[in-house]
Amino acid sequence: MKPSDNHSPIAELSALPHASAPPQLWAAIRDELDTNAHSRARSRLTWIGSGLAAGLALVVGMTLFQPAVQPAGDSVVTTETTQESSLPGELVQIRRLSAALESSLRDKRQGAVSTLALEELVLMENELGWLDMRLGSQPGDLELWQRRVEILGDMNRLYSRNHWQNQIRLTSL
Repeated sequence: MKPSDNHSPIAELSALPHASAPPQLWAAIRDELDTNAHSRARSRLTWIGSGLAAGLALVVGMTLFQPAVQPAGDSVVTTETTQESSLPGELVQIRRLSAALESSLRDKRQGAVSTLALEELVLMENELGWLDMRLGSQPGDLELWQRRVEILGDMNRLYSRNHWQNQIRLTSL
């Protein structure tokens, strides 16, 4: 059974009376959207300002309540000077040399390192960490201190050689 043209949905929609929107409807919608946009922008600024204030308060709080930290080399020297009288002379000398090498290394670590030297430096850092753990339990072991001085010396030489090569590369540009 085929519907007749008089009863088709399109014909029924066409038969509806034409209605237009009230004259101020689109202006009212635009005003409402503008008001919502302004309130969202104010809300967003409020959240951003609150977040920044909370971050600043956190940084200030951490700065005020954090104890002053001394560099590692200084604490070693202080420990050495207070314990010098009870340690053998050779151990005192090697501890001082270790502190001096560590201070020199701290200055040299600021520059760039080539990828070729990086692997070797990481291995040395790992061994140095292992030695430091052993020295924490055996602070009077002269062989451990000698090995630490050897590693620090190797690291200083590697950083120096690497910085020299980087300077040559920079001047050739």
